[in-house]
Amino acid sequence: MKSYLLLRRFLPTIDSRQLFLFLTLLVGISGCAGPKKSGGVPAPEEESLTTSPLPSRGDFNPETDVNYAPLHAETIYFAFDSSAIPSGERGKLEKAAQWMTDNPDSSLLLAGHCDERGTEEYNRGLGERRALAVREYLIGLGISPQRLHTISYGKDRPASSGHGEADYLRNRRVELGVIAR
Repeated sequence: MKSYLLLRRFLPTIDSRQLFLFLTLLVGISGCAGPKKSGGVPAPEEESLTTSPLPSRGDFNPETDVNYAPLHAETIYFAFDSSAIPSGERGKLEKAAQWMTDNPDSSLLLAGHCDERGTEEYNRGLGERRALAVREYLIGLGISPQRLHTISYGKDRPASSGHGEADYLRNRRVELGVIAR
């Protein structure tokens, strides 16, 4: 209402209907900022940072075809209810990017995990956001998006079964697994 009174003060010749139409038009135009994208699967060169399909191999099984041992030390840990990569964890991602550079035929599965707090649905989403944050960071370091795949296990695979803050910290993570060829 205050904005309306200010506009009326500076634009005394415009009546209420004209002002309403002007504001409606202004709001409508601001909602048309750019072209809408069509649906469908993006081409590899257009792949977005929010997509990361699992390997297209029909027989790929994330339970048996991933080895987490080579990059176990590079597991990324997160703050409570956050998918932001802590600055202290970024050095691990630089080491992982170097490993990827040294192993150009390898692909990674980035497995997002959460602690036990929160609903199943919320934790699946949070685990995916964490995995996507790691993926985006690695892409920023020059790793090809086609070599990075994500999965979220939510709270289903705790690294620690305790119920204290130290246990929760170990469970809020993204593990980097090498996909077997």
